[in-house]
Amino acid sequence: MDRCQRSARESAIGDLRSTIGYSLMAKRLPKILVVEPDPHILQPLVAALVRRFDAHITCTANAEACLDVELAEPHDLVIAELHLEDESGLVLAERLASVSARPIIILAEEPSCEDALQAMRLGVRAMLPKPFPVTELMEAVEEALRLGEVQRSQAAKYHRVRRLLRQAIRERRDLGRRIDLVCRDLVAAHRRLVHRVLEHEELQTSHSR
Repeated sequence: MDRCQRSARESAIGDLRSTIGYSLMAKRLPKILVVEPDPHILQPLVAALVRRFDAHITCTANAEACLDVELAEPHDLVIAELHLEDESGLVLAERLASVSARPIIILAEEPSCEDALQAMRLGVRAMLPKPFPVTELMEAVEEALRLGEVQRSQAAKYHRVRRLLRQAIRERRDLGRRIDLVCRDLVAAHRRLVHRVLEHEELQTSHSR
């Protein structure tokens, strides 16, 4: 391999490394909020989430702390215990839905049919019985994160369309004002021209007499 070929190859490798490095830096890590008071469940759950998704994990033990954290820093997914010390995980899901839309997974020990129906009405992504199979939970988390990404993408497109629409309306109004000014100028110029023509005709008439 001559010097030119070697230089081109090294340059290509450098570009590839830069591209890979940029992609890794640009990758957005998911943020997951876990509401679980039992440390024996919390520790392996967090470990499994970090191992599977390399996610940023925030942990709280009750509903009020969850709401405080979520208001300060919204997360991509909330995983909550059904029976919390201050209120039901389903009430928490309803309160979270009033703040902003994000997928919610409920973990419940022996959930009732009424719990499952209420979870469906509230739009809870999944309700998993405890002790939960880790594989099933990870699949539910993956699907919920994917759904959240789709919702964020759709919301971003909606806001872009709204912004473009507002811009188009402003430009249309501005164009309308400009056209109105041009029309007024044309009308005024026409009146001045008519006035001058009439003056000229009167002057010609007076001279002919």
